Amino acid sequence: MHLRPLEPEDLELLYTIENDPSLWDTSNTDAPYSRFALKNYIASSASIHECGQLRQIIDLSNSSNEPSQPVGMIDLTNYSALNARAEVGITLLKAHRGKGLGSQALQLLEMFAVQRLRIHTLYASISPNNKASLNLFIGNGYKQVATLPEWQYSQGKYHDMALFMKFF
Repeated sequence: MHLRPLEPEDLELLYTIENDPSLWDTSNTDAPYSRFALKNYIASSASIHECGQLRQIIDLSNSSNEPSQPVGMIDLTNYSALNARAEVGITLLKAHRGKGLGSQALQLLEMFAVQRLRIHTLYASISPNNKASLNLFIGNGYKQVATLPEWQYSQGKYHDMALFMKFF
């Protein structure tokens, strides 16, 4: 597995993930994206220093000689160079969940964030109902540091979110 930047060929993967209503509550999305908008997003991807976020494709191919096998995305958002922190988000296609790929991708992202961006803190806000994400982050050494009451609106009401952090 490796993490790589978005490529034009990732349009359908992005379209599938971004337009899956079951993921909207975790991604703070409230409407579908057009292929045109996503194509422009891929084309205009800037560096994390310019836009405060970095989206990487989780790719199961082992080398550039193999065909790409994208299975999901992992993001750093709300990046602050001054404070050496960023928020982590991860999404895998349904067929690839529960196989340890999220943990492997998270570890690769952490290594990059610490070594290249000099990150001191990574954090994730997770719904207490999202057992897979809770297990992923707890299993990788993240500690719950707070509960954000009524933080996210979903399915007609406000829900608490758990804030998890890991220091490097």
